[in-house]
Amino acid sequence: MVLRILPVVVAAVGLIGPGARAEHCSTPGCEGPDINLDCVVDLSDLSVVLGNFGATGVTAADGDTDGDQDVDLSDLGLLLSAFGLDCGDPIDPNEPDLSTADLRAYRPQFGTGYAPFVRTAVDEADETSPTRGPGIRVNQPGELDPAGEDDLIEVTVTVDPPDTPLELRRTDPAVSVWTTRDRQPGSEIPFAGDRSGPLPFAGGAAQLTVWVEWTGPAGGSADLDVVRAGRNQAKDTLTLHSFQAIVMALGGEDQQPAQPIGANLGTFVVAEDLYPAGYDVQMFDEDEVSSSGAGPVYDEIVTAVRDRGVTQVALFGYSHGGGSVYHLAQRLDANRATIGVFELVYTSYADSVRNNSDIDVFQETRRPPSSQFHLNHYQHGSFSDFFLDGGPVTSSNPPPTGLDVETTPWGAGATHFEVEDFVQVRDLIFVELTSHVSR
Repeated sequence: MVLRILPVVVAAVGLIGPGARAEHCSTPGCEGPDINLDCVVDLSDLSVVLGNFGATGVTAADGDTDGDQDVDLSDLGLLLSAFGLDCGDPIDPNEPDLSTADLRAYRPQFGTGYAPFVRTAVDEADETSPTRGPGIRVNQPGELDPAGEDDLIEVTVTVDPPDTPLELRRTDPAVSVWTTRDRQPGSEIPFAGDRSGPLPFAGGAAQLTVWVEWTGPAGGSADLDVVRAGRNQAKDTLTLHSFQAIVMALGGEDQQPAQPIGANLGTFVVAEDLYPAGYDVQMFDEDEVSSSGAGPVYDEIVTAVRDRGVTQVALFGYSHGGGSVYHLAQRLDANRATIGVFELVYTSYADSVRNNSDIDVFQETRRPPSSQFHLNHYQHGSFSDFFLDGGPVTSSNPPPTGLDVETTPWGAGATHFEVEDFVQVRDLIFVELTSHVSR
């Protein structure tokens, strides 16, 4: 049947040559069936397939639309399924492309926004860093987000001149892209393999905000490029890394994590330094941890391990926040079998006080259970600070029991209210955490 119609169709259409060949089209979809590369699948393409039907050892220019070096029913079927498709204007790859495009990623959100941090862009110099680049939480089906979807990260795409057709290219199908932060139905930008369709800029707009999702394992990484439609040269690239650790910072009594973070809130100052360094770090009031270790902080850690594949946990706190670090570590260790596989890789006390109640004044000198590395700073309480203080903790760093800051030139005469604010204390918390905790 097919062979009988070949002469008729060929005679009607004529063996049209390729004419003005274009290397690419401004819109994807015509690859293969668009044999003459004019960005339209039409009778001229069909005539080539029919004219060479049955040929072997041939190329795409001869009608081999499926790449098996034969022209057969498979090639005819692919062409007919795309017949009539218009893939926009041909793009001459030799024509200079003077357009520019930029990808700008932002640090992770918490609930419905960025608080208690501020919206923070990844530094241009860090965009392709495997550690300081854009970090993203694993987002798996069934994960609970009681405060709102916050696993996707914000990315802005800027183009000049406007109306330049752009696409995204990914190196891992675990990367999905949406135009809404909570993945509203119909807002996913479709990909065909590693390439997206045209980005949906509003008419004449120079910027588009998208939300990037990672559905692969924790500890994975992928590149996300922005390219001009029909071209392969990346105009900008982001190297995404999926978080494999979670870091919790707990302030002292009555310390609230809210902007602006004061210089006298040393624990939260450290957290603000870790945030742009690529960590999934969160700040909490110590009252968010009960004396049993239960509460929102514990729940967030459990969700990170159970649903997002996080394998490393880090905790640090000041005063009653240090006491809460102990309670959290104790509960996590006791419930390890029901939580999942994780390690408490880092803990830190800054003049830690037990936290069985808001008026607890006893030193917290118990080492957090199962902590692989524990840092400890303390001073000796006096009348001026109501005799509040931490104390030596066995098997702590600096060895053997931590650092009595009053034995240093910079900490002599320190009070409880100053320990977390010494730059030397904050720097050591940061340095040791970044040395022991993965992103």
